[in-house]
Amino acid sequence: MRSPRSPVNGRSPIRAGLRQLLTITLGVAALGASTARADRVVVLRATGDADSVRLGAIEEAVRDGIRALAHEVVSPPSGAALPQTAEELRGVAQAQRAEWVIVPVVHDTTPDAYWVTLRVGFAPAVRVEELDAEVRRVRERPRLRELLQALIRPEGLSEDGLALAGFDTVGREEEASSGRDAEARARREAEERALREAEEAAAREAALREAEAEREAREAREAEEAAEAAARARDAFAARDRYGVADGAWMVQAGLGLRPLVRSAGEGGLLGTLELRGGRGFESLPGFELRAGVELVFGAASAFAVHVGGAYLASPFTTPIHLGASVEAGIFQAISGNRVPSFSGRVSAVVAWNPGGSIYLELSLPEVQYLSANGGALALGVSARLGTRF
Repeated sequence: MRSPRSPVNGRSPIRAGLRQLLTITLGVAALGASTARADRVVVLRATGDADSVRLGAIEEAVRDGIRALAHEVVSPPSGAALPQTAEELRGVAQAQRAEWVIVPVVHDTTPDAYWVTLRVGFAPAVRVEELDAEVRRVRERPRLRELLQALIRPEGLSEDGLALAGFDTVGREEEASSGRDAEARARREAEERALREAEEAAAREAALREAEAEREAREAREAEEAAEAAARARDAFAARDRYGVADGAWMVQAGLGLRPLVRSAGEGGLLGTLELRGGRGFESLPGFELRAGVELVFGAASAFAVHVGGAYLASPFTTPIHLGASVEAGIFQAISGNRVPSFSGRVSAVVAWNPGGSIYLELSLPEVQYLSANGGALALGVSARLGTRF
């Protein structure tokens, strides 16, 4: 009876290992062959209808494309003329120990694209091939790389490679897509900008409305305050203290007077007085007051006098200051010399001030007094009194 693992089956793992080793060896060999095909490529100066800066940039882009395909870029011999034929191209390649020579010729340049004719000479086969293709700036490097990959082939151009000639349809589609994206982005930005501007305009309008409302409110407050102040002023004026009734109808005063004689039968002189005066006001006649008083006279004459009369004091201020005038008449009785009673009349301007409570300070200035004694005399002076009301 045969064992479960026959010698034939036992050799199967060895064969599998050999097969794997063979596969790895072939892969390494293929990789080495691929690496060995990193050919030397001579890139000649780019020519055409573009300026030198643009031509230099296109030439450098071609060089980068060759390097991206794992080939070695070789500079052309100095002073060499631009080769035209396959033999001339092979001569340039052999001079630089290269397999390939590339001549880029640029035409129909625009800001967004250019056309390039890539003439490629393969020295071992003395072969020249070329592709004339559009290169859009939006994908310049990938486009040049695919064109070069189609040309740098020992077996020559394929049908797929020939299909690369002509318009750069992929680049145009990318531009269109980019344009659509740009339009959409511009549209979004315009909408966002319009929204921001609308929001800013609304904010400015709201701020203006708020400022206008604040101004109107401030003006209303100021008008209200002014009206209240005017009303207070009116009320204060209407409620002001009126002389004669504010602190009581009755009044009593004591004071001192000085009245120089400005005209007399004698040599003139000065009349001084000590005064005691009383008065009675009437609530129905604010400011009017009946007055009576007695005076002790000294100086140019020794006498006493009794006067009766009245005064009227208006109250034009909210402060307790009263302005008016008084008229009095009475008897002047000398107690020395000619003792014949004589007439005495007096008029004066009066200022009364109520500093507080029921106290009043009164001033008569000027005060004019006429005396009929001894042919008549005229005195002009001032008197001050302190009194109270009750």
